[in-house]
Amino acid sequence: MTILRSTTRVAAVAAAAAGMFVFAASPASAFSQSWGSGSYHASADFVPSSGSIRIGGSGCAGGAARSFYTQLVKTNGSSKVFSSYSYAADGQYQTDPRGIGVSTSTAYYLRWYGKNNSGGDASAPCASAHTG
Repeated sequence: MTILRSTTRVAAVAAAAAGMFVFAASPASAFSQSWGSGSYHASADFVPSSGSIRIGGSGCAGGAARSFYTQLVKTNGSSKVFSSYSYAADGQYQTDPRGIGVSTSTAYYLRWYGKNNSGGDASAPCASAHTG
C-alpha cells in the first residue's frame, strides 16, 4: 500500500527598509490532522518544537471501528517511536498521558489505526491525530 504524505514546511518573510530578510518560523508547538473514512491514515510530516510531546486522536462513531490508537513514527526510515493506548471510537478527543522524548531536529509523522472488537482493522467515518 502506497501512502502519500506531504511535508509541512513553514516560513516567514519580513521586509525591512534596508532590504529583504527571510526567517524560518519555529516548528509548531502542536500538530493535528483530520481525515475522512478509513481504517488507517498517515499524517503529514512535522518537526516538534519541544523535546517531549504526547500523542492522541479521535475516531468518529458510526463505522465498524470500535476503538483506535495512534503511533508516532520517524519520517526517515519509518521507524515506530511510540504507540498510544487504545481509545473508544466515540468522537471524543483523547491524548495519551505518557510523554515521549523526541528530537527537535527530526521529522516525524502520526499513524492512526481503527480496530473492531476482535482487534481487526475497521473503518471509522472520520478520524484525527494530534500532538499535545
